[in-house]
Amino acid sequence: MNRLMEPDKKEPDITRGTFEGRIKPGDITIFRLQSTADTILRSYVAEGEILEIDPKSFGSIGVFAIKGMERFYRHVLIGKNFPHHTGVAFKHVGKALFSAMKILEVEDVSFNQPEGMLYPGENPF
Repeated sequence: MNRLMEPDKKEPDITRGTFEGRIKPGDITIFRLQSTADTILRSYVAEGEILEIDPKSFGSIGVFAIKGMERFYRHVLIGKNFPHHTGVAFKHVGKALFSAMKILEVEDVSFNQPEGMLYPGENPF
């Protein structure tokens, strides 16, 4: 961040700074497509929203709400070794992304399962 790395310079030398401020509330879709070490493509898509909450922090920041995120995180992001970072679209585009993955013949496309729909291997009790 420019204000931390070059606080006294008017024109940045090594940084260009970052955008700072709250992300506008509204619909979002998170998405990731990646390859496993053995070259198998896998993906996830989940729709949610950015909430009207001040996170009281810095940078470009917002509070993302995705239904069933605690299960989704455990069974998909951690269970399938996805990294923490994700792509974000600022509207609901899950249907189009899911269809695109099927056109690309990505067989493993995960999504946030609604309550009552178990993830593979999830304990029903």
